[in-house]
Amino acid sequence: MVEVLLEDNLIDGDMSNVMLNSTFIDLSSNGLKSCLPKLSPNVVVVSLSNNSLSGELSPLLCGHNVSKGKNKLLFLDISLNNVSGGLTNCWKNWKSLVAIHLGSNNLSGKIPSSLGFLSNLTSLHLHENKLRGEIPSSLQNCRSLLVFNVRNNHLSGNIPDWISHSVMALQLRSNYFGGKISPKICQMSSLIILDIAQNAISGYIPNCLSNIKTLLFNNASWNIFSVLFPSVRHRSFFNSDNLELVTKGQVLEYGNNLHFMTLIDMSSNNLSGTIPPQMFSLIGLSSFNLSNNKLAGKISNEIGNMKNLESLDFSTNQLSGEIPQSLSSLSFLGYLNLSFNNLTGKIPLGTQLQGFSAFSYMGNRDLCGPPVTKMCFQNDTHKEIELADEDGTQSEFLSWFYIGIESGFVTGFLGVSCAIFLNKKLRYAYFKFLYDLRDRLYVMVIVNMNPFR
Repeated sequence: MVEVLLEDNLIDGDMSNVMLNSTFIDLSSNGLKSCLPKLSPNVVVVSLSNNSLSGELSPLLCGHNVSKGKNKLLFLDISLNNVSGGLTNCWKNWKSLVAIHLGSNNLSGKIPSSLGFLSNLTSLHLHENKLRGEIPSSLQNCRSLLVFNVRNNHLSGNIPDWISHSVMALQLRSNYFGGKISPKICQMSSLIILDIAQNAISGYIPNCLSNIKTLLFNNASWNIFSVLFPSVRHRSFFNSDNLELVTKGQVLEYGNNLHFMTLIDMSSNNLSGTIPPQMFSLIGLSSFNLSNNKLAGKISNEIGNMKNLESLDFSTNQLSGEIPQSLSSLSFLGYLNLSFNNLTGKIPLGTQLQGFSAFSYMGNRDLCGPPVTKMCFQNDTHKEIELADEDGTQSEFLSWFYIGIESGFVTGFLGVSCAIFLNKKLRYAYFKFLYDLRDRLYVMVIVNMNPFR
């Protein structure tokens, strides 16, 4: 039998004493249990993923039936099982391997250096296990490696900067990697996914990340993750890599559309310093996450160059200054989180930034304007100052005006009084005027009172 394609059924049974001898075998998503089966040198593709298989890898890879140098295995998928124990050190017997999927098991111990013998390896998935220790430098011999996925393990040491320059997806999130980001990582010119989130990485973000050529242009559709395995009978087996990525505030799985995704995620580390303005020249980037670090400084206005950005998260840092106006021009931006920083001023107007909820800006006490509830009074303050200045000027003018009138009245009164009392004729005429005025008033009162008698 050349092909066994029985995926997505209800097949169960003990596989521990089974010898798989067909060229193409797909028994994924069934109810297979017990230990792993044995492989003959004729097997090219085998997928046993999403079953209930347990035990160790040794019976499969290190049995007496293994023919050194004569094995044809290209594709091995045992993900989503209960396989335990170490990764074994028998990989040198399987030099033809192109893709290895061992994620979501209970594998422990260190990554063996014998994996470095797999010079044709393009895809290595060891995620969601219990692997520990450092990544062996022998993996630099895997010069065809495109996808290296070890997320959610207990790995430590520095981020490997010797990994193949052809790697397109490097996922190291949720481990214990420390140290600084080496500038050598910028030499991975084919990189479109850099996920080093949730580690203990410190230091500055290298300026040279702008040298990653694949992120400088919007050419995601040119990226190729898939491997085509030719089969007999004019059929073929198509392997498409998939990754779980955190973007737009949630965990999303990318499979056939993985090549459209471009991402840098350095969140939840101990990174410090400023965000290099050179990073904002990565116009091909669609998801950018630097949240939960110790980054300071301002957000450069150059961020407006990232026209293809769909998800941006700078939350929980120490960023200051105003939100650049150019951010409102990112028309594809569907997720924004700038919360818990020291940002100030008015949120730039534009349907893009006002379309996000207040949660995108919370924790910035001095941010104002929609969609947050705090109103901006900057312009009103200037008006109040101007009005206050005008009122102050007017008040000062009126004060001096009244003082002038009072002074003039006093001066005039004293002048007239002096003239009357010092000049005999004027004094006589003045008193005669007063006596005549008294007599006229008296007569007027008497005449007006007669009708009431």
